[in-house]
Amino acid sequence: MVVIAVILLGLYGVGQLFTNDDKVEAETVDYASVVAQARPAATFPLAAPSELPKGWRATSARFQTNGWHLGVLTGSGDYVGLEQLRASVDRSVDKFADGSKPAGTAEVAGQTWTVRSGPKGRWTYVRSEDGLTTLVNTTASRAVLERYIASLSTS
Repeated sequence: MVVIAVILLGLYGVGQLFTNDDKVEAETVDYASVVAQARPAATFPLAAPSELPKGWRATSARFQTNGWHLGVLTGSGDYVGLEQLRASVDRSVDKFADGSKPAGTAEVAGQTWTVRSGPKGRWTYVRSEDGLTTLVNTTASRAVLERYIASLSTS
């Protein structure tokens, strides 16, 4: 029994030598330069904040002919994702807010958004206009999400 315990402890120790528990920090990207390049090519009003709140940082920004993505982390480490797609609301929700349920509507910056609540406290706001679905989701509070949506500009 002692021999087995020593072998198990030895295997555990060797495993710890090859385990890296360091948190991997998401890379920061210059989303403003991506926006500046994408807006002239976009066939839709590409939305983005003119600047991020202090402590926030962009971690992903991608433009394709029929879509735009901007992912940011808040100062407290919550994720906020902005998606604009030439796709139906149902398809967009299936892709980016799977498992969410309708939770009413919200008026933000003069626009009506459909609100969805998701697993683990995730909030998603969705709106569709002229064949363009805009979806914003977060692990932060609704208040944080609404301030972020209010900061979005298409110019």
